[in-house]
Amino acid sequence: MKITAYFSIATLATFSISHFLFAQGPDIKEIMTKANKAGGLFPQIQKGLKAPTPNWATLKNDSDELVSLATMLGKSKPPKGDAASWATLSKGYLDEATALKTAIAAMNKAGADAAIGKLATSCTSCHKAHKN
Repeated sequence: MKITAYFSIATLATFSISHFLFAQGPDIKEIMTKANKAGGLFPQIQKGLKAPTPNWATLKNDSDELVSLATMLGKSKPPKGDAASWATLSKGYLDEATALKTAIAAMNKAGADAAIGKLATSCTSCHKAHKN
């Protein structure tokens, strides 16, 4: 009887700890890798928008995921720099990702091109202030 109780407590504790760890979401490096590195969402969206006939369904899925990652980014703690700057810059990134998502949902190529251009220029100021 005692062994069963101990086993149940250990199982519950393990489940609780793993749930807490997984609920934290990806860290900044994981977010940036998924979003911006070669093969990531941003380059895929750029490439997709350059196609003579964009695959809007794929672009929509990619832009939805990019907005999700941008949302998680804003909830992360920056490796350096102040919180106010992080909040401002990460909100700007989210706003531009959302503008991209909106343009893609409307199949507005010119709007999507403009939004992705703004996203591309948002990197430098954030990296200068917050990247190790």
